[in-house]
Amino acid sequence: MRLSTPLQFGISTLAVAALVATGCSDSAKMTSNPAGSGQVRMILGGGGSSGVMAATSSTPVLGDGSGRTIQSATITLSSVLARNLDGQLINVTMDLTAPVDLVALLQGGTVNLPMGSLPAGTYDQLVVVIRTLHVVLSDGTQLDVTPPGGGWTAIVPATPFDVVAGQMTTVTLQFQANGAFQFVNGQLVFNPNFSCQTDHQHGSGGGDDDNQGGHD
Repeated sequence: MRLSTPLQFGISTLAVAALVATGCSDSAKMTSNPAGSGQVRMILGGGGSSGVMAATSSTPVLGDGSGRTIQSATITLSSVLARNLDGQLINVTMDLTAPVDLVALLQGGTVNLPMGSLPAGTYDQLVVVIRTLHVVLSDGTQLDVTPPGGGWTAIVPATPFDVVAGQMTTVTLQFQANGAFQFVNGQLVFNPNFSCQTDHQHGSGGGDDDNQGGHD
């Protein structure tokens, strides 16, 4: 059975205030990548715990009393941005969109996004934009949603990290299970949240294998 159900997600007033306070506002400059960029290798993984997670598995359980689990939750990433110390939000240039199964991440999988680039500089925040979510439940029910306004937005604080021209920086984004999937008033609510780790040891740019996203 295939249903088209509007999953609810909205940036709350608090989240919007945080968005403005951290520089992701109308006053923040959206900057394209000039010359003098460094490579950025982004790896997605899973972490955290959640009250909606089964005690013996990393498969999210719906809180509707049915016992159904979320077998897969595939998102499509449409863009990733990074904020520099001047408060500018800069698009991480990479070949997106990229599909990612969040449940597979929670079960220990990782995904290498296509190799990206950023202008040389120091960055202290990432913004992950998710365009779609496709959920498959354990009873075969499929839920699709295309969120309004261009996509869900997850603001990810980061310990300041450097991007060096001609070198590569590795950034690991961990999808946090806690509170990601909730069942509220008969509807599944999706609240994407990530944490960030960076490798401050820079290496030279990779070969062809580094330019391909994939599952490990």
